Order: sequence, then C-alpha cells, then structure tokens
Amino acid sequence: MTVNGTELFFVGQELKELTFGWTDYTLFAGLLGISMLIGIYFGFFSTKQNNTTEYLLGGKSMSFLPISMSLMASHISGVSLLGVPSEVYQYGTQYAACIFTSFISCFLIVRVYLPVFYKLQLTSTFEYLEIRFARPVRQLASFLYTLALVIYVPLIIYVPALAFSQATGMNLHYVAPVICMVCIFYTTIGGLKAVVWADTVQMTVTVGSLIAVLILGTIAVGGVSETWRIAEKGGRIVFWNMDPSPFTRNSFWGMSVGMVMAWLASLGISQVSMQRFLAVPTIEEAQKSVWVLAVGLIFIKMISVFTGLIMYARYHKCDPIAAHVVARSDKILPYYVLDVAANVPGLPGLFLAGLVSAGLSTMSAGLNTVAGTIYEDFIDPWMPESNKETKAANIMKVTVVILGILCVGMVFVMDRLGDIFQLSLTLTGITAGTMTGLFSLGMLVPWATAKGAVIGAVVSMMTMLWIIVGAQWHMANRSLYYEPLPSSTEGCVNMPGLFNRTITTTQNPVQVESVDEPFFMYRISFMYYTLLGALIVMVIGTTVSFICGAADIRNIDRDYFPPFITRFMLPKKYMEVSLHTVPTALITNPEKEELKS
Repeated sequence: MTVNGTELFFVGQELKELTFGWTDYTLFAGLLGISMLIGIYFGFFSTKQNNTTEYLLGGKSMSFLPISMSLMASHISGVSLLGVPSEVYQYGTQYAACIFTSFISCFLIVRVYLPVFYKLQLTSTFEYLEIRFARPVRQLASFLYTLALVIYVPLIIYVPALAFSQATGMNLHYVAPVICMVCIFYTTIGGLKAVVWADTVQMTVTVGSLIAVLILGTIAVGGVSETWRIAEKGGRIVFWNMDPSPFTRNSFWGMSVGMVMAWLASLGISQVSMQRFLAVPTIEEAQKSVWVLAVGLIFIKMISVFTGLIMYARYHKCDPIAAHVVARSDKILPYYVLDVAANVPGLPGLFLAGLVSAGLSTMSAGLNTVAGTIYEDFIDPWMPESNKETKAANIMKVTVVILGILCVGMVFVMDRLGDIFQLSLTLTGITAGTMTGLFSLGMLVPWATAKGAVIGAVVSMMTMLWIIVGAQWHMANRSLYYEPLPSSTEGCVNMPGLFNRTITTTQNPVQVESVDEPFFMYRISFMYYTLLGALIVMVIGTTVSFICGAADIRNIDRDYFPPFITRFMLPKKYMEVSLHTVPTALITNPEKEELKS
C-alpha cells in the first residue's frame, strides 16, 4: 500500500515504512554533486566553450569510449529501466530478441547513415535535409524533433522523481525541479564535453545499481536455475514467438524488425547520436563507438530482462499488481527494490541514483541537442556575421535554460497524465517514423524530390496520428486490451514481509467486456508504429517524386548517399576538372598552332 507517497509493507501486525537512510542520501547527493563539478570543470577550467565546434562537438577531440557510454546513457532512460522489467514480468521475455535489434540497427547505422553524416560534417543532421531537398523539409523535421523532445524530457524526469519521492516521502513537486536544475546547470556551462563525461559517470552508476539489484534478487529467489524454473513454469520464457501478424502485441518479428526502425530513429538519424559520432577525430573511431554501443545496449537490456524474471520468481504466487498493492505496472520495479534491499544500507539509494542518472543523461543530451537544432535551423540565418561564433554559444546556453525551465513546468503536468510508458510510446510513434522515413528517403532513393519528401512526411504524420489516437481511444474504452500472462495472489497470506491478509483474487483482475472489434488499423501493434510511419514516407515520397518529375541523379552530389548507393548511380553529366595548377608548357596555344599550319 502507499501512504503519503511512500511504499509500505506489512510485517506480521506491524506496518513498516521503507525510507532512505543516511547512506542512501549520501550516495544520491554525491551523484548530483559530481555532475555539477564536471560542468564547472569543463565550463571554467578546461577549453572554453565559446564556439559551436567546442560547445556542440567537443572540439572533435573526444575518444570513442566516452562517446559510446554517453550514447548508451542517452538511450537508456528511466522509462526503459522501469519499462523493460515490467514488460518481462507481465508478458514474458520476448523483449530479449533485442539482441538482434541492437546488431541490425548498428549495422545499418555504420553502412547507411554514419558515412553520409561524417563525410558532410554537418553541425545539425537536419542540415542534410536542406542540402538534399530544400529548407522547408529541414525546418519541418527540426520543428518535429524539438517538439518531441520538449514533450518527452519531462516524462524522463518524472519517472525517477516519482520513485525518489516514494522512497523518501518528499513531495514530487520539490524533487523534480532540483533534478532538472542540476542538469540545466552542467549542460549550460559545460557543453558537450560536460554532457559526455557526466553521462559516462552516470552510466557507470546506473549499470552498477542494476547489477547490485540483480545479484541481491537472484540470491533472495534461490539462484539462477530456480529463477529460470519458476519463470518457465509460469510461461514467462518467450523468445521464438514467430507469429507474423502485425496485430500481435510482441513477437520475434516485432522486436527484430519493428524495433529496429525505432532504434534507428533514436540512434541512427537522431541529432543526439550524430552530434556525438562527429565529436571523434576519425570515422574509424566513430564506427568503434557504434559497435561498443551495440554490445553495451545488449548487456544493459539483458540485465533488465533478467531483473523482470527475478521479480516474477519472487512474486509468482503473490502478484502486487493483481493484489492492488502496486497501483500501476511501472511501479513494480521500485517496489521490488524497496522490498529486497530494505536491510541493505545504501542499495536503495544506489538504485534510485541510477534511475536519476538515466534521467539526467537523457535530459542533458536532449537539451544540448535541441539548443543546437534551434540555433542552427531558426536563429543562425538571422545572425550578423560580426562575432557570430561567441554569440552563438551564448544563445545556445540561454536556449538550454529556457527549455529546461519549460521542462520543469511540464513535469507538473505529467503528474496528472496516465501511464508513462504508454504515453512515451505514443509520442515516439507519431514523429519517429516520419523522421526516419525522411532521412532514409534522401539517402536510399536518389530520384526523390523535395515535393515528394514534404507530401510523404505530412501523409505519414497524419496517418500515424489517426492510428495512434484511435488506438488510445479504444484502449481507454477497454475495447482494445492486451491480456498479460496469468498471475496469482493465492500465496500472499503466506509471504512474509508483504501482507497479513488473504486476497482471493487469482489470475488477472481485469475483465474485458465483449464489444465490437476495433478497426484493423487501430489493432496494429505499437512495435510497428515507427516502421509503418517510415514506410509511408518512403512509398508516398517516391511515388509523388516520379509523378511530379523525378530528379536527374546525374546532377546530385554523390556525398549525399552512402557508398553502396553511389556504386549504382550514373556518372555525372559534366567532367570533373582538377584544381591543381597546370604547367604553362602543357597549355596549347590555338593561335600558334594556326600559324604553324
């Protein structure tokens, strides 16, 4: 049960409150302090962040290892740390197919997107859409990206703030602004270098807390073999669900195909990712960072998957969700940590520090990137040339502060909304497919034109908005519902440290009324939202381009395409002329030749 925002559990007749001790507070405060010190160092004592190259690209002197760690930290947010174990707990281990997702996604990044972005060396990835198509395409993509991040960042901060307020009894509205202000501080004064190194420290804390919780939970359950036995008996071991239907909530194809497009949107064409790839001195270093990222993501995701199995093994006879002790599924992991680590000083603080670290990492990456995007796409064309670089860095710092304050205000709005994980997937589905489709259209279809790109993007956004709003409406009315795997509460009365009362509810308490089946488009799994949005852009964009007059690919710069596409392109109409000086003795004089004749 919950009292004043704090999770409680029963021990016999005694109601015991789970709260932080001084060790937990020390670890938590220490992490925020380290992040601030990193920002102070890079802002005042290291290379000055007084130009766009230093502020956005770290002076192009970063190593591949911290870049990879920063990318992992930016991708792994509190939403995913809470969401993946909850997903496994309720629906099984099909998410473990992300092993294929990770390697396929990183292979496509290395082969398709990275060579183009690195060759062009663009400060903003959206600049590619301008030189490939036209400025309106770039501005459309920049606006969508900025809007998506401004809406998504408050969700990322809300999750760890909610978990921290539950563990300490502090008001959420006091916790969230403090977390946001620390992030705004070191992102503003330190630029990309501060963000990357703070991400590295925070990622270490996050992984450490996950491993600690994993080990403690495994010991409490009785070992790995016992965990696997219980999970297999409960039907949680699901990996080779080969159902090809797009209406299946999650399958092997949903993870290995559908989620690839979602990861490409967040890692391949994202300004956050490419800004970091360009911060290394060579493309070989950038490729190393991609493959280290692939391995790191698998490692972290597998820890989260096994954590979900351990939670099921512990609560397989007494489900806190079905027993209404945990109000929402995304609270099951914090509840589990507070349960198993109640007598281990510092571990709850370490875990919550990891959650806050993930939120800080994603928020700092988003603020730093959106500041650069807004400046490059909407402010830079109006800036005078005099002292432009210094003014640019200052404008971006002010932009970070303004956006950060806006995000702090929106956190209070998040407190009144529904399921966080579902809301984040909804926001991602509306914009991610359109964005991925635009970049893929530009790099993979040489004949595509600006008119085709704009029409394809608009149709994609409208279609995905219609599908997602319709699906959410049916979910709210219970006419569309994904049934979790069976759970039980029959053992609650016999579980020490949780209940002192008998709960008769077994299996899942939610009963879905018999209603007409929703329109088939509304029943498409959210795993395919990004893929569907991207395919609409590419199909509509290519079709419109040919109808309105396809571009002559012999007039298009080959640097706009990955190497495997340029191999099949026709040669240019004109002959390339060397820029080296030609000796005068080799120049033929037409008048002299005429006299000789």
